[in-house]
Amino acid sequence: MNEQQISWDDLAIVEAGSLSGASQALRINHANVFKRLSEMVQSLGVTLFNSD
Repeated sequence: MNEQQISWDDLAIVEAGSLSGASQALRINHANVFKRLSEMVQSLGVTLFNSD
C-alpha cells in the first residue's frame, strides 16, 4: 500500500464535487486534477466512482 499523505488540495478536489470545480478552485488544469484524484484513490485503496 502506498503511504502517500493526503493534502489539503486533495481534499479540495473532493469538496468541489466535480473536476471542473476542483480545477477552478485549485487553478490547475483538468488533467492534473484527474491525476491527483487517481493517485488519491490508489493511495486510499477505495473505489470512489461506480460505472453502473
